[in-house]
Amino acid sequence: LAQACRLVPPSLLPLSARKQIVLMANVTAMKKEWNACLAKSSGMPGKCEKLEKELRMLSKSSGVESCVDETLSLMRCTGSSSKASGCGEEFLAMRECNRAGGKHLLGAVGNYSMAPGKKGLFEASAASLTSSAPPARSLQGMKDFGADYAQSLGITELRF
Repeated sequence: LAQACRLVPPSLLPLSARKQIVLMANVTAMKKEWNACLAKSSGMPGKCEKLEKELRMLSKSSGVESCVDETLSLMRCTGSSSKASGCGEEFLAMRECNRAGGKHLLGAVGNYSMAPGKKGLFEASAASLTSSAPPARSLQGMKDFGADYAQSLGITELRF
């Protein structure tokens, strides 16, 4: 829809499309205000609760995704001891939520599937990869990878 605006003057768009553009702009402006508040909140999203509620209401009434839950989930993870795990699920959820064309993957780690209508964006073998899970993170695993990688580059002396 936003792409259509660049190609066609707004006055030539149907009324419903113009209304949708205004709604999207309103959600975008409210989200920008909420994000600015979060940036100043010292990692405490409760300080922005009023803006969050307004954004949720506007987003729901306009049918425009605002990624509030994904943002809060990622903030909680990166602000807690859970960040040691890398917050992979939260980052992936945030990335998928913020895709301009909509989510490409749905589900959770080990149980992802391609979103309806998005299979053409992936190569045929990708479907089997959506059900895989990343390896567990550990210091030893990272050291082993570093040593193997260094060896492949011809580096023999390591200091870690």
